[in-house]
Amino acid sequence: MTDGAPERDGTDVPVDGGAGPAIRSLAEELRGLRKLFDSKIRYDEVRERLVESMSDELDRHRQGFHQTLLRPVLLDLVSLHDDLTQVIDAAETPSPTAGTLAFFRDTVEQILVRNGVRRFSVDGDALDRARQQVVSTVDTSDPALGRTVARRLRAGFSWDENVLRPEWVSVHRHVAAAPANGAPEPDAPTPAPAGTDAGTSAGEDADVGSGNTALADHTEKGAPS
Repeated sequence: MTDGAPERDGTDVPVDGGAGPAIRSLAEELRGLRKLFDSKIRYDEVRERLVESMSDELDRHRQGFHQTLLRPVLLDLVSLHDDLTQVIDAAETPSPTAGTLAFFRDTVEQILVRNGVRRFSVDGDALDRARQQVVSTVDTSDPALGRTVARRLRAGFSWDENVLRPEWVSVHRHVAAAPANGAPEPDAPTPAPAGTDAGTSAGEDADVGSGNTALADHTEKGAPS
């Protein structure tokens, strides 16, 4: 027995020999399984992304189809809301009738709200082309008022953060002011009567009748017998 070394009984199997090829074969199989596992993971990832993309596309298609069908109905409800508001605000509408119509108008607006439609009015007097529509203009000589809102005619409505119907407004339009020199513009000359000189003055026009009579008497006296 050697000091520090275990005794061998002669039954140990050497590492070399028949066990070597088996280990190498096992290692090859493990490497093959790992490649298959990696390929399967990549395939699953690609398939998952494809499924998510198809799902998103289907959702967009459904949403677009839903909006295409619902948009005309919502615009009709907005038009009904406008008509009710116009009748309610009319001076000749009796108060009891206006109150009943206001109830129906509020019901219409609640239907719009349940479908994601909100009424809005643009802040400030500056014209917002993206959210307002000009339906009439008001002339003004003040250049500072040009392209500013003069009157709000109908409220705007948005649907899912997009403008469904823009706000209708009347806008100031700047026009050049008339000359302010204080002198009145001369009247256009009165056309001369037929058979008279174009240069006849106003006083001469007043004596046209008497002048014609004298001319007739002179002609009778000088006419040959």
